[in-house]
Amino acid sequence: MEILRLALIYSLVIHYDVTARTAIFGGDHFIPSHSLGMTQHCQERYFSQRINHFGGPPQGGTFQQRYFVHDDHYTPGGPMFFYLGNEADVTLYVNATGLMWEHSSDFGALIVFAEHRYYGKSKVLNNTELQYLSVEQALMDYVTLVDFLKKSYAFDRERDAVIGFGGSYGGMLASWARFKYPNVWDGVIAASAPILSFEFDDFEYDYDFFAQGLTYDVTTAAGVGSRFCEANLRQLFASDNNDNNRLENISLAQIRSSFGICSDDNTTDDNLRGTVTGWVNEALSYMAMGNFPYPSSYILNGKGELPAFPIRVACEYLGEDFLASETKWLEGLASFAGVYYNYTKTLSCNILSEPVNKEAQIVGALWDYQYCSQIFQVFSERTSSKDMFSNNPWNGDNVAEDCYERHGFYPDRYHFPLAYGSPHDWIHTGVSNIVWSQGEYDPWKGGGVVENLTESLRTVVIAEAAHHLDLFFSHPNDTNAVIEARLIELNEIKKWIHEKKKRPMPLQAAAALQKRLR
Repeated sequence: MEILRLALIYSLVIHYDVTARTAIFGGDHFIPSHSLGMTQHCQERYFSQRINHFGGPPQGGTFQQRYFVHDDHYTPGGPMFFYLGNEADVTLYVNATGLMWEHSSDFGALIVFAEHRYYGKSKVLNNTELQYLSVEQALMDYVTLVDFLKKSYAFDRERDAVIGFGGSYGGMLASWARFKYPNVWDGVIAASAPILSFEFDDFEYDYDFFAQGLTYDVTTAAGVGSRFCEANLRQLFASDNNDNNRLENISLAQIRSSFGICSDDNTTDDNLRGTVTGWVNEALSYMAMGNFPYPSSYILNGKGELPAFPIRVACEYLGEDFLASETKWLEGLASFAGVYYNYTKTLSCNILSEPVNKEAQIVGALWDYQYCSQIFQVFSERTSSKDMFSNNPWNGDNVAEDCYERHGFYPDRYHFPLAYGSPHDWIHTGVSNIVWSQGEYDPWKGGGVVENLTESLRTVVIAEAAHHLDLFFSHPNDTNAVIEARLIELNEIKKWIHEKKKRPMPLQAAAALQKRLR
């Protein structure tokens, strides 16, 4: 059960108070807070999608897929910038994806943000039946919507490019879309996409990549002020030779008192130590993903704000050697996690049994289904100088059994390696026009592509960046590394659009055109 807990903590990615000025709309405008603003510049629309694109029941069944369009700067012949929505309400991405907004007028682009089926307002059968929640169904939603928009805006299919954007799971979707539907997407920017985090037969990587990433983020190498932050967390997460961590030697009463657990928290004594450990781990994981150089509401789904570099802020509470004081150690751990959970700074005690907010709970239930059906990512922990966690080696059979107990079915464990191939396949089959980006501080980095595969399958590793920072709006606190990364991405986009414009016309179409011109 422990490895399933890791999988659920590490695989759930839920997703900026910005005051920089930019010429988004051809003038000098403030960029609004990500949780407010950009949706007011869009048209909210709905498109009737088939529930099942691949035949079978429900025959003729449809659902209303929500999407947002901004066409103020679209000029005929311009590209379509299409965001492939991931596991959240799509307004989160509308409000955050500044890379699309800031450059739409330069390209004369049509901006489209499509919501992922079952999430946000794009509910399928009122979300009572989840069997149609799959990557392939979602990709076909996007293919169908792109086709509809091409017709609606009279796109020249031979000349006008469609550029895909996506971050995290959305970056995975963008990658798979380019693999499977190169006729639809002419190139994609896939940011922080852990597309390699599966059970491959012909590709090796460290299964404890996420644990290594979290460990790195709490070290002085990642800008933390004291080496004791990692040391104090290691005492919580790593087991000794008797398979015990420091919590095992502290009474339950002291844990509840020093950790500030609310009297109405329903965590049982039997589960208290494990729940405390998981609670801190979850806070660490999300703060690591949101380890941005400015205050941001993105990781909190726009419902609150984390400080700039939240890991560094949280580590200030663990910046001393607490080996001699159980009370100070527990209080430090609670304050560390409180940077995430108590983002409002109004909580007087901690309830371990509740999510950080309602949106996180809704998304978590859907993602649990997706993980156990298809997105069977690999996670392990292996105590070392690079990994501060206990030894929990990956056991796919056990995790699959846990999924069966939870949902009544086994995961399709090898779906993505078999259906979409490995980096070796991508190189030798001519896959092209993808830029993957990875942030130095993003714990997902090790589950993605971290080096160039070919001239047209490029990777940008961004120093001092966390989860798909490059997709966000420009900010005065942006590092030179993320500014350079965006320039690389924009240059690739320009190249893809140019290539589409200059692509030789198919012989049959050329002959028909010549005939009409006679």
